[in-house]
Amino acid sequence: MSSEYEQTIGALIAEKRQMLELLKNKSDVSKMEIESVQQQIECLENLYDNYRLGMNYFRRAQGGRKGLRE
Repeated sequence: MSSEYEQTIGALIAEKRQMLELLKNKSDVSKMEIESVQQQIECLENLYDNYRLGMNYFRRAQGGRKGLRE
């Protein structure tokens, strides 16, 4: 089960990883730019993991969303 949020963050991570590979292959790119993209990837991975962990707990809870509708 995957939400639109998880899919979007996953796509952004893949896009940033491709960008990082392109930057690493170029000789005229500064180290600062590469580090910036690496930090963006790390941030997106953290967002993805935090959301997934929170939703897994919520999805496994007794009754799930049932309590929210009362």
